[in-house]
Amino acid sequence: MEKIRVYEGVISLCGSCGQPCYDGEAGLAHFAEQWDGVFCPRFPLAGERLEIRWDAHSLETLKEQYPDTFPRVALVSQSG
Repeated sequence: MEKIRVYEGVISLCGSCGQPCYDGEAGLAHFAEQWDGVFCPRFPLAGERLEIRWDAHSLETLKEQYPDTFPRVALVSQSG
């Protein structure tokens, strides 16, 4: 899965849930940040593409402010 903050391709909206999506290897897909926050019946894939005419400012704002619910694993040092 791609990350929305660094994705350079075309970002559309999913016709099933209205959240951002992109062209993935298996078709339209949701972004990694959405793994636990999107209630889409097709997740991790996405429904029909809804084209958006983003301007540069609105697309950058979307990327910067989109919630990231992907889990982060803290590194724990093991002393031996």
